[in-house]
Amino acid sequence: MTELPTGIADPGEVRPLRLPPGAPLFQRRAERLADLAPGNAAGDFLQLLARVCEVQARVTGELRLSPNGRDLPATRPLGLASPLPDWREALARLLAGLAAIPMPPAAREAVHALQRAGADEREALAGRVLRGELTTEDLAAATFAGAALQVVYTGLAAALPPGLPRAEDGGCPVCGAPPVAGVVLGDDKLRYLCCSLCAAEWNLPRLHCAVCRKQDHVGYLTLEGDTGPAKAEACRECRVYTKLLYVEKAPRLEVGADDLATLALDLLVAEEGYRRNGRNLLLATAA
Repeated sequence: MTELPTGIADPGEVRPLRLPPGAPLFQRRAERLADLAPGNAAGDFLQLLARVCEVQARVTGELRLSPNGRDLPATRPLGLASPLPDWREALARLLAGLAAIPMPPAAREAVHALQRAGADEREALAGRVLRGELTTEDLAAATFAGAALQVVYTGLAAALPPGLPRAEDGGCPVCGAPPVAGVVLGDDKLRYLCCSLCAAEWNLPRLHCAVCRKQDHVGYLTLEGDTGPAKAEACRECRVYTKLLYVEKAPRLEVGADDLATLALDLLVAEEGYRRNGRNLLLATAA
C-alpha cells in the first residue's frame, strides 16, 4: 500500500449536481463491465453483471418513468423511507429478462427465490437494501433487488428538473443514498460523488473527507505499483475512506463498473483499518 501526496488543483467550473442519463447509463455500464472482465480476477462475476446491466437498460427504457403527476418533495424528491411503488414492476420485468441470460446455479436459484417470494417478503428485502441493513441470508437475492431499485431511482432521477438544493450531509441530494465512489475529472480535477442508487453525481471539493469534511487528516492510498484509475481517499480522523476513480487514468471509465473491477483496493484499505464510505448495490454485503 502506497500513500500518495496530496495536491491542489484549479477547481475549474463547478456544476453542483449532474443528473443521470437513464437507460444509456446502464448500457454504458454493461459495456464497461464486459471490457473490464477479461484478465480480472473476478472476470466471470463482471461478465454476469454486464448482462444484468443490459437487462436494466432495457427495463428502464420500457418503463419510461416520469416525476410528472407525483407529489414529490422539493428536497430529496426520491427519498429512502420506503421503496417507490414502481420498483415492483421493475423487479418483475428484470426477473423475466434475467431468465434468458446464463448465470451460475447459485445466482439462478436467487432469481427463482425472488420469483417465488410473496409481496411482503419482497418489500421487506427492498427496504433492507435501501437502508443497507442486509443479513447474510439476503445476499444472493439482494443484488437483483438492488438492480431493480436502481432502474426505478435512476429512471426517475433522469427526468427530474435541474437545480435541486445541495444536501448538507454526505448523502445524495436526489435520494439520500450513499455514494458508490467518486470520479475525478481530467484537466480540472473536479471531484463528483456518484450515487449508488439513482446515479446522480454531486460535487464535493477535493482534499476534504466526504464524511467529516475535514482536510487535515486526509491521505491517498493506492496499491503498490498499480497504475489503474482507483485511489482511496482515507481520513485518519474518522477512519473512513472514499474510493476515487480518475478519468485521466481511464478515459472510458464508468463509476459503477470500475468500482467493481477494483475491489482489491478495498480489501487492502480495509486491512489498514478503514471503513468504506458508500457501497455498490450490485455487490451485496451484510451489515
